[in-house]
Amino acid sequence: MTEIQINGLKISGALCLVRLHHSTPDIYRLPAFCGIMAGSMINLPFISTDHQSSGIQAACCVEAKHQMLTQKLVDADPMMKEHVSYIPDVGLLTLFPHQSSLKLFVRSLRALSTENVRVLEMASSIGALTYVLDYAQLDAAAELLRSCFKLDGNHSPFRAVFVVRQGTQLKPGPVE
Repeated sequence: MTEIQINGLKISGALCLVRLHHSTPDIYRLPAFCGIMAGSMINLPFISTDHQSSGIQAACCVEAKHQMLTQKLVDADPMMKEHVSYIPDVGLLTLFPHQSSLKLFVRSLRALSTENVRVLEMASSIGALTYVLDYAQLDAAAELLRSCFKLDGNHSPFRAVFVVRQGTQLKPGPVE
């Protein structure tokens, strides 16, 4: 098997996956949801959208400590309340650089599925490939992927050592 070199694996802290369901063109919930999050200064370290015939859907992550606040804010908006679901205890595993490599994508997805690691969401860019996984499986998944790729230099999977802090506020409603 050909070695694929990557520069690193990044592991997030504990997060909550938030899914917005069936947003139709006349009731597009994603801008409203993002407005609620921005108005309360809640970061979204992951966001992905999908458009299907049933409507527009989105998935994002918030820090685990903001799950209850997010639910409270969303439940206060009648347009949102019935169209949002939550999966607690998830995390992000990011491989970089991705450089639009299908080989990297296929090898990583095959390794995760072979070991029964549940992939809840995923997103890619030219720079990174990110998986949303069960938080309890995150470290094992990182070690698994580490064994599948050649890491540049002496790198090992790492957790972010800095976090941008904002003053989270309970402030229902969109940002103007």
